[in-house]
Amino acid sequence: MRTNAAMRRLLGSAAFAADQPTVPELDQDTLDAGWTVEPSGALLLVAHRPKRMHDIPAEALGEGEYEINDVHVSLDDLGREKTEFLPRAASRGLYFARRMLAAARGLPGAETLLAAVAIHVDVDDEDFALQGATIRFFSRRGSYPQWFDELEAYTREAIAVLDLSDPTT
Repeated sequence: MRTNAAMRRLLGSAAFAADQPTVPELDQDTLDAGWTVEPSGALLLVAHRPKRMHDIPAEALGEGEYEINDVHVSLDDLGREKTEFLPRAASRGLYFARRMLAAARGLPGAETLLAAVAIHVDVDDEDFALQGATIRFFSRRGSYPQWFDELEAYTREAIAVLDLSDPTT
């Protein structure tokens, strides 16, 4: 797992270490639905696959997956006490990402699958209380988002990028 400084601070918190991650019911439905492999080879979350789906061209597989596999995991039940909220938000986002990556294991193309977890950490932002954990899944096939190559560029988000080699628990 690669992380930026903001995520490393959250991971080092006692609140992160003590948390038992769970996901709200709607997000559990996404976990339960799992993955599908499109005829193009794209790996898509079943719960996020558009009803009218056009094949994603091979030269843009990762980019297409990134656009579709965009998950907003609710943090509403965590409370907003800032010293505990952010580490618990990171715990939930990473837990969700690891579970989905584990579910993809063995699918064609999964060996190149990545999950990018983002937690908004700017507590002075007026929208801070509205945030959730954002998790995007995409593979390193064809064109794919390369802005996660330099994680320290993100100053308002705690970012982690995981792959199949990261532990599932």
